[in-house]
Amino acid sequence: MVDAPQQRMSVEIFRTFYAERPDEERWELINGVATRLPRSTLPHQCIAGNLQFGLIEALRDCEPALIALQRIAVNIGPCVKHDDPSPDIVVIDDIINAALDERHTDRFYLVAEIVSSSDRVDVERKRMLYKLHKSCTCILIVQQERFEVRVDLLTDAGWSDQVLKEPDDILTLPDFGLRCKVADLYRGTRLVPRQPHQRSS
Repeated sequence: MVDAPQQRMSVEIFRTFYAERPDEERWELINGVATRLPRSTLPHQCIAGNLQFGLIEALRDCEPALIALQRIAVNIGPCVKHDDPSPDIVVIDDIINAALDERHTDRFYLVAEIVSSSDRVDVERKRMLYKLHKSCTCILIVQQERFEVRVDLLTDAGWSDQVLKEPDDILTLPDFGLRCKVADLYRGTRLVPRQPHQRSS
């Protein structure tokens, strides 16, 4: 594997480097450090899929001009020089007019990170970065190893946050039409195993 340059990188230098990497590689720049993101674990993919599917279904009725996608990098803005984050889930405008090779979006409304205990430092920085963007109104931090969803919502009074830790807690995102139990995000993982169908004899 080719390593990224060791000096603190700007967004411009990082994107030049990233453009030369194979398509299957996923990188992000946090505080000037380029990091190749590891392949997603099975629980990570399961949670991301559950959330994306839930949002797609909700948006179909609530905001059909929006779509939920995985692994789309976001442009925070010109004030950010050394960060180029890549959330796990992003809600953006419909991509019908997007270029075929486009990897970044200028406007995003919701971002979600599915994280493990080792991601704490970067996740806190990314929460701060996402709040700088003028169109972002919702940030979800979903713990992979336990029931915990941190919800940051932009209201008329500013950013509010809450942490949901019980499987029966209700995650409600009115702007995106989503209302579900926390357990719904973990369906198919060891926390909420799927029940096998009983075959009739």
